[in-house]
Amino acid sequence: MDFVFVDKLLVGLLASVVVTIVVSKIRGRKLRLPPGPIPVPIFGNWLQVGDDLNHRNLAAMARRFGDIFLLRMGIRNLVVVSSPELAKEVLHTQGVEFGSRTRNLVFDIFTAKGQSMAFTVYGDHWRKMRRITTVPFFTNKVVQQYRPGWEAEAAFVVDNVRADPRAATDGVVLRRHLQLMMYNNMYRIMFDRRFESMDDPLFLRLRALNDKRSRLAQSFEYNYGDFIPILRPFLRRYLRLCEEVNETRLKLFKDYFLDERKKLASTKSMDNNGLKCAIDHIMKAQQKGEINEENVLYIIENINVASIETTLWSIEWGIAELVNNPEIQQKLRDEMDAVLGAGHQITEPDTHKLPYLQAVIKETLRLRMAIPLLLPHMNLHDPSSPATTSPPRARSSSTPGSSPTTQSSGGGPTSSAPSASWRRRGTSRPAATTSGSCPSASAAGAAPASSSRCPSSASPSAASCRTSSSPPRRGWTCSTPPRRAGSSASRS
Repeated sequence: MDFVFVDKLLVGLLASVVVTIVVSKIRGRKLRLPPGPIPVPIFGNWLQVGDDLNHRNLAAMARRFGDIFLLRMGIRNLVVVSSPELAKEVLHTQGVEFGSRTRNLVFDIFTAKGQSMAFTVYGDHWRKMRRITTVPFFTNKVVQQYRPGWEAEAAFVVDNVRADPRAATDGVVLRRHLQLMMYNNMYRIMFDRRFESMDDPLFLRLRALNDKRSRLAQSFEYNYGDFIPILRPFLRRYLRLCEEVNETRLKLFKDYFLDERKKLASTKSMDNNGLKCAIDHIMKAQQKGEINEENVLYIIENINVASIETTLWSIEWGIAELVNNPEIQQKLRDEMDAVLGAGHQITEPDTHKLPYLQAVIKETLRLRMAIPLLLPHMNLHDPSSPATTSPPRARSSSTPGSSPTTQSSGGGPTSSAPSASWRRRGTSRPAATTSGSCPSASAAGAAPASSSRCPSSASPSAASCRTSSSPPRRGWTCSTPPRRAGSSASRS
């Protein structure tokens, strides 16, 4: 072996690493880039961080590097913000600059490189797609038009569970019932159709394909190939599976829903009076030449992913939190019985009369976000934030701790406190809330806090409350008792 050659090779590699680090430091100071771990050539921070970029790992890194930091994951740059001020800067103040969406190898397949609306560059295409989908999906008229159907689907779930004899003995899997409800809600809007039961063959096939798509797209398994181009040959099988699933789903949408709707539309006038569901509005835009059939299919794809599963996750988490917090569940029941009467089904207008219900919903959405890091944003140029500059085309994500309501929630980013959400509603704050009563207990007219309970600051389980001489917002300290065996809940 030529030891001289090996020695020179090692010296050369060491010199290249040192030069890369020095250049990176100098460039970072010049551009005022966010702090972060020192990257290595080719791999960046991937060897230090790995593929698993979940919100807990990023929150832990934020405690080390600060409210904003930069990860160089191979060829990708990831900027993470973890404070309400910087999150507002990225999502609101400089919303236009950060308005684009990043894509990776897998999302390029599932969106045809940006033919959809959700994952595309902010520009003419996004504005056109947004305009076309606003009328059939995002208006109050749509809410009022389909509200009776949604309420009927909710009642259908309750009736089915009550009619199942296993519900009182072995228990039932609510997810299946809720999933059917969400599919029917959205397919009523899109195609004016619904599935009759959980055993409907078309529903089972559609659900299976959507589940497979979600697992493939949300997995961390393919990150290494997206970050490091030289490793992409190892992803060929994974990407081929993604292409097969995408082609099968689009064919299903086209054959069973889009083409059938076209046949039905050919028998009636496509004027404003004849437009009955969302796909009619979208097909009208296609007839005008504003979009093509591929765009139509990817709008359907987006709605299947963005509106069904995310809403289902939030409902599941809300039920799980109420099961683990029986005191909050009881206060919620007391409020509904007092305002609406026992046995009354809640409708959309009723929610405005139920402030504690709204507080529980807000806390569920804050504590159990369907997408903990939200959808990633991307800046195309060099927008300047108050403390740093984000590299062009960097992916920007927000951790759960960056929520503007987290610091005032009374429980932090990992615990639930519905009463704090109630207190943030100035007009709905109950008059009985004083420094001598537990805020959450006062909401339902309960006894003073010395004999009541309040949500934990560290766990979904109930926690003991004790008084303090401070104002109500900070007047309660919660100590969490050990969780009982079998009381934990997890998202399926």
